[in-house]
Amino acid sequence: MDWRKFFIRFWELVNNNELMAVGGQVTYYMILSFFPLLIFVLTLAGYANLSSEQVFEEFKYLIPNETYLLVESIIYEIFTTRSPTLLSIGMLGAAWASLNGIHALLRGMVKAYGIKENRSFFRQKFISVTLLIIFVVTLLGSFSLLFLGEMFGDWLFHIMGAASIFQGFWHVIRLLIQFILLVITFIIINRMATGPLYTIRKVFPGSLFTAIGWVLISLGFTFYFKHFNSYTVTYGSIGGVMVLLLWLYWSIVILLLGCVLNAVLISKL
Repeated sequence: MDWRKFFIRFWELVNNNELMAVGGQVTYYMILSFFPLLIFVLTLAGYANLSSEQVFEEFKYLIPNETYLLVESIIYEIFTTRSPTLLSIGMLGAAWASLNGIHALLRGMVKAYGIKENRSFFRQKFISVTLLIIFVVTLLGSFSLLFLGEMFGDWLFHIMGAASIFQGFWHVIRLLIQFILLVITFIIINRMATGPLYTIRKVFPGSLFTAIGWVLISLGFTFYFKHFNSYTVTYGSIGGVMVLLLWLYWSIVILLLGCVLNAVLISKL
């Protein structure tokens, strides 16, 4: 493969499809859907007998620390309330905001791939609903899998008399499971965005790129605000909101760049 031509083609798709601007548009819809979806998912998690401490622990590995501090109070309030009214409000809010966010994300991905959207409006909405259900089930399933795995590991290593060793071992396994789930989630998103045009094998490189990029962005944000923390000084109490906006924007841009990577690799086959 000619790497020079590869990068030229890659940049052409990014520039011609205005993906940086598309990332901003998608971020607008995603920020509207973030908290309603968070309320809905975590209220369901509360009814699944998952404690707030357990959910806090897992969220630390998924989002930057400043954003985590922002949502921490929301998560705590959800788990101390767990009311049917809150669940209903969360469902209604998520049904509107989340679907719009996912629909905007799918449109952005189609544009990133450089393919023409031939599916009807109702077909696109159906795909958005399906993707939302898959996302919620995957998130709740990953929480349950991680917590049940930790309980099983504690029991097994206690029998073996090596409970202290398990803590470090489980930490590595948990991060690996979360990364694998990230890759699978991005594969599903890419497949649903492109329809039958791209197989799992074709969307895998971009999905892996997106998962790695998302992890690096989250770690990068955490490192930056741990050592430089200028946003908190500049924006005060809304610093966490600014971090959330930036993190969402660059996460979406990385996802769109993963789509471009797939498109360029496919064109080279």
